[in-house]
Amino acid sequence: MTSSLPPHRSTYILADEATVRLPRDPSLLEQAERIAEGYHHCQVAEASLWLKQGLAHLQQGQYTPALSLLQQALQIYRNLGDKRRQAKVLLTLASLYYRVADYLWAADYGRQCLRVAHDLKDDALIQQTLGHLGNSYRHLGNLQRALEYMSQSLTIAKKMGDRPGEMRSLNNLAMIYRAKGLTHQAATLYEASLMMAVTLGDQATQFQLLQNLGNTYFTLKEYGQAIDCYERFLALSKNSPIETDQRTNRRILTQLTLVSITMGDHSRAIVYLQHHLSIACALGDTKGAATLLDDLKRSYEALGEARVASIQRDMTSV
Repeated sequence: MTSSLPPHRSTYILADEATVRLPRDPSLLEQAERIAEGYHHCQVAEASLWLKQGLAHLQQGQYTPALSLLQQALQIYRNLGDKRRQAKVLLTLASLYYRVADYLWAADYGRQCLRVAHDLKDDALIQQTLGHLGNSYRHLGNLQRALEYMSQSLTIAKKMGDRPGEMRSLNNLAMIYRAKGLTHQAATLYEASLMMAVTLGDQATQFQLLQNLGNTYFTLKEYGQAIDCYERFLALSKNSPIETDQRTNRRILTQLTLVSITMGDHSRAIVYLQHHLSIACALGDTKGAATLLDDLKRSYEALGEARVASIQRDMTSV
């Protein structure tokens, strides 16, 4: 009778045999570490070069190549787990999209940067990113969200004692309030920001605020304060090392003329028109000069009619 069981075979167990031990050559391990370290340094250098080139293109207004290079740098920094440099690139990308008025992408990169900034617990970066998000959402028309972000930005700036950051946040908050139709509150915030700009000696911000505040007071029909802001702008432009654009100066003179006419002060309007005319002639703007001459003619006629009316009133009252 044949057994169905398989024949017995001996089982060999290899234990502590020299033939199965893996070689533990320290030189191989060191070589692998050197290769890994070299690859890491290569990646860092490559990302740094792309970031540098991207920033150079951005400064020259070449946005398409800047975007491509910055995104490549961002991907490497993500692979390396370098959150500090990730945040820098993310905020730069957010600013790039803001410059080209693509506010949806500007807000998206801003939100990504904010998450990284919170991971880093970097209050200065959080404050800056919140301000960027507030401005982006203001342009998107989401004023409530814009207000929330900008209010947080102001709170952090105050906590840090960052006076320039506080000044910028107040200015940006004023723009949000004005967009919401809360013009009186906007004027109050502009005034607070302007006081800080004067204290800090920040003339570039003073120019912006004097324009915004003047326009806000004009909307409120507080014409005397509007004129004061516009005239302070022109006085500052004469004495400031910052050269203001003549187009901006002409806009200010146009606003001053309009405010003066609205107030019925034709003598003041004539002074501003003559100043404006001299700039137009110096720039060779013949079309603009012709328009200003027509405005001057109407202002002189209005002034004459006002004087005649005044004399008639005086005669009637005698």
